[in-house]
Amino acid sequence: MAIVTCKYCHQKFDREKIPYIQYPRGTMFGYGHGDCYLKAVNDGTEKEIYEIYDPKQFVNCFWCSKAILPTDPDVVELPDLFGRYAHKKCADTRPQNDREKMMIYLIKLYKCKDDYGWQKLLRQAETMAKDYNFTYSGMMKALEYFYHIKKNPLDTSKGVGIIPYVYKQAYDYYYSLWLAQENNKEKKIDEYIPKDIIVTIPSPQRKVEKRKLFSFLDEEEIDKDAK
Repeated sequence: MAIVTCKYCHQKFDREKIPYIQYPRGTMFGYGHGDCYLKAVNDGTEKEIYEIYDPKQFVNCFWCSKAILPTDPDVVELPDLFGRYAHKKCADTRPQNDREKMMIYLIKLYKCKDDYGWQKLLRQAETMAKDYNFTYSGMMKALEYFYHIKKNPLDTSKGVGIIPYVYKQAYDYYYSLWLAQENNKEKKIDEYIPKDIIVTIPSPQRKVEKRKLFSFLDEEEIDKDAK
């Protein structure tokens, strides 16, 4: 709600609900009903030209929630966030922490086109952070591991309910990657000279067990000698 006073009829109104004009008045701004302004122009009592702002054309800045016009030069579109807008100064300085980064991640992952969707998901994550002592960066990694690394289908019906079940698995996976990186960070690939190792594989040989096929002859000879 933004209550202002019309310069023409001197009645108070909510400029977030009714079309209005905004005019400079000293170092501050004044306002007027759009209808009152048009009437004053038609009867010749208003000589200045002002733009009429329609609240229906306004959107809220994604970061600070203040009403903004998408056509304002100080406003930028956030193309990855499904048609949302923000003050340029807000967009240049946010996100500022892991919670805000997760908010962006959830909107992109679940393709949240309305604010209710991502707000519900974020509340789930906030509860897990409190109940399980999870970090926001860790929960993002858990979702990334489950959906992008393991390539499981996205289940939107349960929100981010998969996080507690895969949080430890994701930790182990990324920790192993970190260890491998630490163990090899001093090694320079461009200085690595591969060595040729020649391996000779001998032809397989059958192992033949030699035996006397006619052993009875030996026995006969022994008997002959014995006589």
